[in-house]
Amino acid sequence: MAKINHYMNNCIQIKISLALFAVFILNTDCLAQQSDDRLLWNGNYQLTVSDFGIKTNSLENSSSFAQFSLDYQLNGFDFMARNFNKKVRNYLIRSASWIDTSANIPQSLRYQQTLFNISEIYTRQFRKALRENRKKIIMGTQIAEELNQNIMAEFSKRRMDYIRETDYGKNEIKQKEWEALIQKEIAALNNFAFDR
Repeated sequence: MAKINHYMNNCIQIKISLALFAVFILNTDCLAQQSDDRLLWNGNYQLTVSDFGIKTNSLENSSSFAQFSLDYQLNGFDFMARNFNKKVRNYLIRSASWIDTSANIPQSLRYQQTLFNISEIYTRQFRKALRENRKKIIMGTQIAEELNQNIMAEFSKRRMDYIRETDYGKNEIKQKEWEALIQKEIAALNNFAFDR
């Protein structure tokens, strides 16, 4: 009888381990290798005209648009690793981004770089939130999706605040204020940088 109980306990432990491993697996937008179409955010790199897949002339509404994306992948082994930050990425999609080459290009690039930097703040906040909620995520990955939705909603609001206050980066005084604030926020979240 003792052998049967021992065998049953081992089987239950294996089933629980497999179930926990299955719960850890979450794949959103499948983390692929960095492609030529995706430009990963990097604090040492500034956007250039060549980063925009679509070049146009004389658009009436705006002089540029950049498509940013956040993707992530969680699984049991990576989630506990020190390099977990690399499982959450912030990047610009070149083929979905455009710039008007007849407009003020330096101003357009500065504006889009600022938006990319704001996106990085919220990417780091998402990494932080995932770390802080590890125990909840073990019980089910729904929390990760909820955290992502909340972070993206906050990013969208912040993006609109920036656009309104700086008039698409055209108000030089407000632009400088935003740039200084953004750099402080990025630095404050340094532990959640991609390469940490």
